[in-house]
Amino acid sequence: MAEPYITLVSSLPYLPPFEQAERSPITRLRLEQRLHNLDADDARQLAEAEALVSWRMSLAKPKTDAEMVLRSRAAMQHISQPALCEFIEFRIDQQVILSGLRQRNAGADASALEPITAASRWVRYMTAHWDDPNFKLAAIYPWIAQAHRYLDSNNASALDSLMMHVIWQRLGRITENNRFGFEAVFAFVFKWDILQAWLARDAAQAKSRFQDLIKEIKNDS
Repeated sequence: MAEPYITLVSSLPYLPPFEQAERSPITRLRLEQRLHNLDADDARQLAEAEALVSWRMSLAKPKTDAEMVLRSRAAMQHISQPALCEFIEFRIDQQVILSGLRQRNAGADASALEPITAASRWVRYMTAHWDDPNFKLAAIYPWIAQAHRYLDSNNASALDSLMMHVIWQRLGRITENNRFGFEAVFAFVFKWDILQAWLARDAAQAKSRFQDLIKEIKNDS
């Protein structure tokens, strides 16, 4: 198996499991410096994928489901790396399933998914099994049952953590397929993105807890 990026991958630091991380081992600037060693076309494909399915989606996050469909279909026409295509499809499928769970949880019927029919292979299947708690997809996506429970209990934080963990595991398996190829590079980038999002959320929660504590002290005084 070809290992075109052995030097690049070897220059990347170890990423601890995001839930155990206290800080990021590399800044975005330093990461970008290393990514300059990517082939130009690989770099372009990675940038398009990041804009579409990175956790934070900082680049023009779609405002509607219909916009997500248009953007995903346009991006897939310009992405030829098989493993990256598969990861994008996995992330879009995940987003579509979550959208279905949320829509149903809010009382919508199966027609709510019509605007995103073209986004995922599972939309028609989900509409056909709308009344099943897991859309009869639990055997393929074991996380659906837990996601369903978190939505029912309105536990957005736990749902986010679950989805991050699912993606992290998927990226780990992708890396194992080619430890010094493009797969390892884009898996690192998307893992880094998850870690950054986790650290930012943890910092925001810590600030919120601190502010609540200050309010309690003021109210008691």
